[in-house]
Amino acid sequence: MRTRNSRYIAGIDIGSTKVCAFVAVAEGSGLNVIGMGLAPARGLRQGMVTNLSETIDSIRLALERAESQSETVIESAYVSIGGEYLRGINCFGIAEITGRNQEVTPEDIQKAATDASDVEIPKEFEVVHVLTQRFQVDGQDGISDPLGMSGRQLGVNLHVVINASAVLRNIISAVNKAGVVVDGVAMQQLASSEAILSDDEKELGTFIVDIGGGTTDIAFYSHGSVWYSGVVPQGGDFVTKDIAIGLKVPIFEAETIKKNMGNVFPENVPLEEMVEVTEVGSGDKRTISRQLLCRIIQARCDELLNRVAKITREVGTKTELSTGVVLTGGGAMLEGLRDRAELVLKMPVRLGYPVNLAANGDSIYHPAFCTGLGLLKYAHDLNGSNSTTALPNLKNLTSNRSKPRRDRMRNWFLEKIS
Repeated sequence: MRTRNSRYIAGIDIGSTKVCAFVAVAEGSGLNVIGMGLAPARGLRQGMVTNLSETIDSIRLALERAESQSETVIESAYVSIGGEYLRGINCFGIAEITGRNQEVTPEDIQKAATDASDVEIPKEFEVVHVLTQRFQVDGQDGISDPLGMSGRQLGVNLHVVINASAVLRNIISAVNKAGVVVDGVAMQQLASSEAILSDDEKELGTFIVDIGGGTTDIAFYSHGSVWYSGVVPQGGDFVTKDIAIGLKVPIFEAETIKKNMGNVFPENVPLEEMVEVTEVGSGDKRTISRQLLCRIIQARCDELLNRVAKITREVGTKTELSTGVVLTGGGAMLEGLRDRAELVLKMPVRLGYPVNLAANGDSIYHPAFCTGLGLLKYAHDLNGSNSTTALPNLKNLTSNRSKPRRDRMRNWFLEKIS
């Protein structure tokens, strides 16, 4: 069996319906995925732990399967973070440039970051990321790295991502108790973007809409940076449960017929097509119109897509949107959803596959695995100093709880700068 060493990177995607563990080995500037473990998610709802022991068991099972396939021992990993309490805040800070010959120094960057991070954060929340958007020097905008540039005043735009402390701590605790050290965390849509978005899409303006089981995670990229992040507390399970209620069938069966017989355009389904279902409780078999099934699906999908459309309007960036929307996650595979999304969102939509980490034809080449695979690339780039994010060291984060939030945010930002 292989032993764990610095060449190996592991990622654990903890969702509402499944837990995925991935192992990759660094080969030059790239990654070779050598193992995957998949387990049903137990004790989780909308990205939050509801039963710690069940969550631990799910994580352990996924880890065991990934270790068996990769013939390595997973001692530490990066972990995805989501949940309806995740939110992003844009902020701006300025500082006078005091370096020699008025050249920007790391100290000037620190002062501008400290000024930008002086934002009110609810006491029950933690900072997950501090993402650099752009710098300004004497009003000159769009600067990615101001170090050494000359001027009188330095400005910085940041995107601060926060999540409820309880959500964050319980996920970390579950992973730790499953026998793995948490190297760091990444919000799910940030990880997914590493697997599916091109540099051009990040630069020109793109929404990523990641439809999971319990939630839909949304981020907007422009000029190479994140300018919006948020969560809609509805996902594929929202559709499944409405099918179960409307047709009076078990939830498991509702999920199966949704995937196998569902279509977001009921008008495209012949009137004579029928679906056999099992009545919940009695177990009796009966047939229902497939069109009825699809009408339920369309209504719930439209409700979700309209909530996404409201966010795209509120972000106020539609005039910048050159490449449109990338739809990903397991929930994105529902038949007709991409076309329906184009109608509701009124912009181009494509399906997001993990093109940056897997080849077409591989078993892992599927939107459902984008977050887990993206975690690997995110960690690899971060450790290679290519990341645009500041990832908290979770061990330091725990021991520094008593420090003022401004100090912690500044330190994480400087971690990125260094």
